[in-house]
Amino acid sequence: MNRVQMLLLDILYPNRCDCCDNRIPYDQLLCEACINLLLQQRVAYSDWAQQHPENPWLEGTVLFPYEDAARTGVLEMKNGRRGFCIFSAKLLAESLAETNDISLVTWVPITAKRRRRQGYAHAEYLARCIAKELDLPVRGDLLKEHAGTIRQHDLPASERPKYAERFSGTDADLSDQHILLVDDILTTGATLRRCTSLLLEMGAARVDIAAVCAGIHTDKVEKAP
Repeated sequence: MNRVQMLLLDILYPNRCDCCDNRIPYDQLLCEACINLLLQQRVAYSDWAQQHPENPWLEGTVLFPYEDAARTGVLEMKNGRRGFCIFSAKLLAESLAETNDISLVTWVPITAKRRRRQGYAHAEYLARCIAKELDLPVRGDLLKEHAGTIRQHDLPASERPKYAERFSGTDADLSDQHILLVDDILTTGATLRRCTSLLLEMGAARVDIAAVCAGIHTDKVEKAP
């Protein structure tokens, strides 16, 4: 599509920021105000890990606390808008660029019913964008989510490990593979822990995680002196 066609498309279907819904140029992912706010709110995986000492991952990558513009961006990502997703994938890929021994990228799956309702799988799209940025293979045949009537975010933290049993692995052979497991949000870690355990049972030598947002109590993060 050439520039003239893009301009005409922008007139008919204006491009809008996923985080605030303000109109933006057709070739931008988010508005400058939201980008600046997001970059000011960057957090680290270690910020989440210090509040969850039981975590099993040697390495993890997260971008933002699940609040404000980032929360809106994730919700819109689940609704099918992709600007915030692409923006986040680029930042995650930049953070992961020095991790040069990753074998492949996969994601936390959703049920076929939910995929049909959403129109796409947002964690898959995020994972594929990250894999493209890092020039890594991507696989979607490793994990499955089985249908149920309750969504994880409707459950208290104490019940989320039970919910995570909805996920199962396949018969794929991951012997000696270093897997990057991608999801949109890291909260209690129950789902990602379950998926990590399944990948390790399938032979993976190591699993690292990447998520756009983390459920971090920013007022409890210990700041470096």
